[in-house]
Amino acid sequence: MSERLAGRVAVITGAGSGIGLATARRLAAEGAKVVAVDTNEETGKKIAAECGGIFVKADVTSEADVANMYKVAFDTYGRIDIAFNNAGISPPDDDSILITGIDAWERVLRVNTTSVF
Repeated sequence: MSERLAGRVAVITGAGSGIGLATARRLAAEGAKVVAVDTNEETGKKIAAECGGIFVKADVTSEADVANMYKVAFDTYGRIDIAFNNAGISPPDDDSILITGIDAWERVLRVNTTSVF
């Protein structure tokens, strides 16, 4: 792999699975320092260790968690070059919109849309 991202710092939300996990692995392989962010501590710590980075447990719907996520990244690495706002969810059990309650739907919107604001 190339080192074209050597020295760059990447904060990746939703790094514990799917696209976030694949992105963390790829950016680390390209030389980036990865800040793996997820709500699942066990998975997040595992991917951070695999990528040679750090883990921050954060719920992207919490302003305090997001502020802490960036604080930890800055305190650890002194900079952020890449912010991959990837965290996302679907309704519980992938329920049909016809049976998804308003609270569940509002949580989906907070994670998938509002959190990147």
